Amino acid sequence: MANELAALTEFTGNLFRHAYFCLPWFCRKYKDYRCEVRDYGTVVTVLACLKKNRPLFFGPNPRLAGANAKLLKCYDHLAPAGDSEANSAALGYYGRAWHHAWKNRTYLQLRGHEVRLMRFFHELASRNDATHLPELLAMARVVDKDIILLARSIILPNGWNTLKALQAARDTLAKHRQKLLGAVQATPENLQKAHRKDADCYRAYQVALREYKRFVYLRISELFDEHNWHPTIDGATLHVVLKNEGLQEYLPYSFRGRLGFQPTGHPLTFYTYEGLELEKPPLNDVRMNMNYGVAEADKDYGIHPVSDGTFYCSTRPQVGNSEVKYYTLEYKRRARRMKYDTVGELGKSIRKVRRRLFKHARSADRDTRIRALMCLIIDTRCARIGNTESARGEKKTYGITTLLTRKHVHVKDGYIILRYAGKHERPQKHKYRIYTDTTAKRKHKVEAVIADGLVELMTENNHYLFTRANGKPFTPQSVNEYFTADKPDMDKGLPEGGAGAPCTVHNLRNYHATRIFTQFSRAFAGKQPTPTYEEVLAAYQGCSKTRKRRARRGVLDIIAEKLGNTPAICRKAYIDPREQLMFFRRFGCRPPDCLIRDAFVHEPSDTYSLEAKDEQRERLTPCNKPVCHLKTCVLAAIGTGVDSRRARTASQRHKKL
Repeated sequence: MANELAALTEFTGNLFRHAYFCLPWFCRKYKDYRCEVRDYGTVVTVLACLKKNRPLFFGPNPRLAGANAKLLKCYDHLAPAGDSEANSAALGYYGRAWHHAWKNRTYLQLRGHEVRLMRFFHELASRNDATHLPELLAMARVVDKDIILLARSIILPNGWNTLKALQAARDTLAKHRQKLLGAVQATPENLQKAHRKDADCYRAYQVALREYKRFVYLRISELFDEHNWHPTIDGATLHVVLKNEGLQEYLPYSFRGRLGFQPTGHPLTFYTYEGLELEKPPLNDVRMNMNYGVAEADKDYGIHPVSDGTFYCSTRPQVGNSEVKYYTLEYKRRARRMKYDTVGELGKSIRKVRRRLFKHARSADRDTRIRALMCLIIDTRCARIGNTESARGEKKTYGITTLLTRKHVHVKDGYIILRYAGKHERPQKHKYRIYTDTTAKRKHKVEAVIADGLVELMTENNHYLFTRANGKPFTPQSVNEYFTADKPDMDKGLPEGGAGAPCTVHNLRNYHATRIFTQFSRAFAGKQPTPTYEEVLAAYQGCSKTRKRRARRGVLDIIAEKLGNTPAICRKAYIDPREQLMFFRRFGCRPPDCLIRDAFVHEPSDTYSLEAKDEQRERLTPCNKPVCHLKTCVLAAIGTGVDSRRARTASQRHKKL
């Protein structure tokens, strides 16, 4: 997780800031606290201020009232200049306060790095366990620059030193590597072979590697604190320091920019020279983009200024020839915002687009008819459009444009079934009933037109299902040309024009995912106006079965099933982040870590303009008949068995709100 996304809220910032003020006081391995802190006079001053002001660290939550009560008792017995005996009662109350807060931490809705901080303070204050004291000192940078010196004034117990621990861990790792690999280099392929050959030795090597990385992270944090690098330092300067420490592999020598220390994940956070943070650390073979800040020829986002540029650098992995591009968080936010703005425009014009698709699906022009048919299938079944490279690749995955007639099209019991392997080899299945009765065809117009079109294409018996008159398949570009075209264009083979959509056909999947999520959010709010945090999370991402609760599907599971993908990918790439964030804000809950990370949200700046979003909740149109049975999915997700009449009543009541 990036530094910007690991920022603390005002409440958690105050909570852990006060905890760090007390940290030198309750680090008690010796009889007298002063033996553990270099400048104990500062500690006494801080404790005296805390005793006078009596701040309640744990907030106004009723579940934390017990922790705050213990904290007040701690202030009553606190003797700032006293020794361990004079403060024994105060330390006891302080430890019990943290123990109570730790037991009720779910009510604080903490994030991952905040949970780590609270666990470390709980261990030290209530269990007298200094195992993670070095991590606490390193994570002081997350809380406040002003407490770094106070935290670093602590002398670790028993003369523990990061440099000595790092060297010992390095020697241990070298022994395990020699035993596992011998003189062979530690590449992914060689490690896989060694794992199959000796699993126990491989596990011991992995344990030693994790311990070594732990001390590497601690040492890098010390270097930043020793040199007073806050928040970033030039990459060339840091490379020299890391090389002297033998840690140069953690900073690619070819990277050009600035770096900061990240105590919540990879030890370094990468920035541009202008101070814009990259989405993730670029590792291995880094290649800088010489055209950073220049317009991309194949994009319609326009010219990207340096403050919001194109990709900053790229890397090649250790295995394979693929290239990974690294963008700034600002760029990712802007591109994603523009993407879902066009999805919103599609939602406004979807009725007009569907009318034109239905009209063109019965056109006399073959190319127009087939392209409209493909768009209708993508719309009604949320299918992927596909591409030739994936169909010819090693794993052979398909989409609508690359379906093979004999392999993927089947007729059974009056249905035409399209069955194929989609992206990531996930099985896809689309069924269309063949209607022979005129009345049924009038009632199910879209389904009947699609089925008749598929029957016609099957009788042609071409290699590809959707082909031009010359037998060649349509490309995704040609389908997008039709989907976005508004007026006739003979050069593109569109004598009757296209669907006139404001975005490409790829965005239909985004539209449906966002629409289902929005309608679910409204239905859930109508059924449970004041849910608990656990209920909101369960409705969003589901929950597993335990002794006290039944298993539950979340709305992400429903959308993933509809799109033929995983819940994580749907959350990250298909559902409008603004709608997801609004779902949690509606109930006063903090979004989970995964959503903040995938949406690139910097909460203090309200990146997605949720304040304005409150006035535009009706941005997307409601569900229409050509799509799946959404009502059943929504009612199943919120765990109710009400009939359709009650469901409509709840939906109408919520719209009035």
